[in-house]
Amino acid sequence: MSKIDQLFKEYTQERFIKLNKEQFVYIVNLFPALRVVMSDGIVDQEEWVTVKRLAKILGDEFASDDLGEEKEENLMLIYRAEFRHLVRNLDKWQDKFLAALKDYFNENEPAREFVVETMYLFASASDGVSEEENEDIEFLTKELGLEDIEL
Repeated sequence: MSKIDQLFKEYTQERFIKLNKEQFVYIVNLFPALRVVMSDGIVDQEEWVTVKRLAKILGDEFASDDLGEEKEENLMLIYRAEFRHLVRNLDKWQDKFLAALKDYFNENEPAREFVVETMYLFASASDGVSEEENEDIEFLTKELGLEDIEL
């Protein structure tokens, strides 16, 4: 069983959420960006607007019929709730999410660039990239083996 599969099982059981693996993988891919948003200790208004906008995009894109008639909105709300949960519980999930993501990159090369792009997107959501955000991006880039990605 891959680390993504293990994390998917553990996380969805603990959180009682109905996401399929593909929907969950987007949360994993966005985890580094969520950590960058929290690097200064708070999520300001502009950053949270970006997080909510992304939740809506993902809800529209990956809604499945098993989420009911209002599936796009239901998925958007699930994503928003999980992003909020992860921001509040970074310490609990960080090691597991980063290990799963690092493992996931072995099979999904395009995800590497997506992760770097979203870290910078979230960091620049407010008044440019702060020193704390930049330090977090550097740490995560090294931790995840993404130093070779250029934007």
